[in-house]
Amino acid sequence: MKTERIQEFLILARSLNYTKAAESLFISQSVLSKHIVELEKELNVKLFERSTHGVALTDEGKLLLRNADPIIEKIEKTSSLIAQNSNKTEGSIKINCHRQCLCNYVLSLIKNFKSKYSTVDINIHIIESASDITAIEGSDVLITPCDFMDRISDTFWGKKIYDQNALLAIPPYHHLGDRQEISLEELNNENLIVPFSDELFGPYARNYFLAFKKSRGNIRKIATPSPEDALLKVELGEGIMLMPHHLKNHIYPQTRTLKVMDEECTFPVFIYKAKENNENSAQFFYSYCSLA
Repeated sequence: MKTERIQEFLILARSLNYTKAAESLFISQSVLSKHIVELEKELNVKLFERSTHGVALTDEGKLLLRNADPIIEKIEKTSSLIAQNSNKTEGSIKINCHRQCLCNYVLSLIKNFKSKYSTVDINIHIIESASDITAIEGSDVLITPCDFMDRISDTFWGKKIYDQNALLAIPPYHHLGDRQEISLEELNNENLIVPFSDELFGPYARNYFLAFKKSRGNIRKIATPSPEDALLKVELGEGIMLMPHHLKNHIYPQTRTLKVMDEECTFPVFIYKAKENNENSAQFFYSYCSLA
């Protein structure tokens, strides 16, 4: 039994809404439905009843809901103990990591793994673009901000390991300069600078479409090749920018940042591993990322 399936069950059981649960998990409703069916088959019980009135837990579903957290804890502890006592703690790992994902959380994750399992050699290759799952080629795992979760069922394992809060960077003397926080619907008639705007599965493009929707289309996009270029444009007064929290350390002196109140406006980090790659250390690192 996979902890990911139990976690998906938990989110659906608490929301009782496939649309909201799928959005929270960054997967499609069809993928979530498929995973729930797989879990029901594995447990040989029906967990949910669907009707015209909505979704409801069965008695078996309520029982699993009460015991799900201890189950996840036991599975993860057991997996960790097995891994620590196997040869999975030796070998090498090749990681393709998108530069956008080099936040403190990911760096700490890799540092802690290297410290705990010093016999594993980690080789990290920084990539500038990850617009497709093929960015994993030539490596054991891919760390990326792009959501390919509905495209991986047959070939790749994948999961979200982190969510960064979004900030809005504004130029000097901007009319929002006296604000501490902002909602996307308030960005009417603004110029939004969007790095990697052609990466449709990436967070910058996704957050632009979210802002476009919430501002009812009253927002203009300025495409730019990188976050560094975007931050310079902000400082020069050419527009505003939605950015991950860790870039706050890289803004120019007169640029200000506001907290974005929209909870769905985030910069997630995903990890993917090819299913055909059975190299022990790569599988161990992939599993470790859900434990750390």
